[in-house]
Amino acid sequence: MDFYIYILIFAIVFLVVLCSTLFYQSSKNKVNGNEQLEINKKTLEYLQSSNFIVSKIFYITDSHSYNKENAYKKMIAVDDKSHKICLIDYLSKRNYIISFEELLNYELYENGSMVTNGAAIGGLGIGVFGAETNGNCKDLKLIIRIKNLSTPQVVYDILSNYMAGIGVDKTAPLYRQCIASLQEAISFFEVIKNNNLSDISLNA
Repeated sequence: MDFYIYILIFAIVFLVVLCSTLFYQSSKNKVNGNEQLEINKKTLEYLQSSNFIVSKIFYITDSHSYNKENAYKKMIAVDDKSHKICLIDYLSKRNYIISFEELLNYELYENGSMVTNGAAIGGLGIGVFGAETNGNCKDLKLIIRIKNLSTPQVVYDILSNYMAGIGVDKTAPLYRQCIASLQEAISFFEVIKNNNLSDISLNA
């Protein structure tokens, strides 16, 4: 009889912890999603007043903007005409406008290990799509290295401490959507880096 009581108590405690975790994650996503929405609005207003002609916006899905419209997602804005990129540090709520030539490198980290970077041969195809697809992703971030002594990098946190550190299964739609949106941005960075290398070769 005592055995069944222990099982019942364990089940109740597990359900309480699970419900608390889900409620916390939902509340966190709502607050951070709304914050990202406001940052995006202010950034677009600033760009409009700064003669930055937005020709393309890469919307990167993260844990706070999954299943939400693009306005809530992390942004990377591009001005093709002036060859400029607007990167946003969502933690400090600052934006950085750089020229294409100031893009040095990019790195994608998952669970503390580098998945791909701009210096890798064939890194674009092998890195993002060749990543390990088993297990959970507890941490996913894109680091963009730029030619700026005071701010040498801008970090885009995609998944961090999701579900109280449990992470997200790599077969889940959330993870797949995050990777798909990152792939588009990384493809753009790869083109810019290749063009920069070509320009250096021509001027050598």
